[in-house]
Amino acid sequence: MIIPNDAKELMEQKKVIALATASKEAIPNVVYMLQYWWYQPDILVIGDVFMNASRKNVQENGYASFCIWDEETDKSYKFTGTAKYEASGKAYEFANENLHKKKPDKNFKGVIVIKVTQVYDACRNENAGKLIASE
Repeated sequence: MIIPNDAKELMEQKKVIALATASKEAIPNVVYMLQYWWYQPDILVIGDVFMNASRKNVQENGYASFCIWDEETDKSYKFTGTAKYEASGKAYEFANENLHKKKPDKNFKGVIVIKVTQVYDACRNENAGKLIASE
């Protein structure tokens, strides 16, 4: 899947993203994240420093969503996809390599790996909620 350039460029500015997960009982959880990187063109890796509910929810149901926005341009995108939690492996190593650039003595407990399957326009306009990319 090809992520729209506008969405990727916004994320490359390292803005805060809102990560949404849900338990197997459908209890929602939303938290902000700053430690994320595109691991592959359609796979986002989010580092786990203090995760609890997000980690557990991904392990229970395997789905996640995240949103990014820019207040200056009023652009916003919602991403959905399948998710898994990993405490070792290539995605985990990739995230730690990025973390070590700023904090060489730290390691993540694990990572959430999200394969993006859909991208929506989340701007405040007539296109709000419009699917703009999918597998």
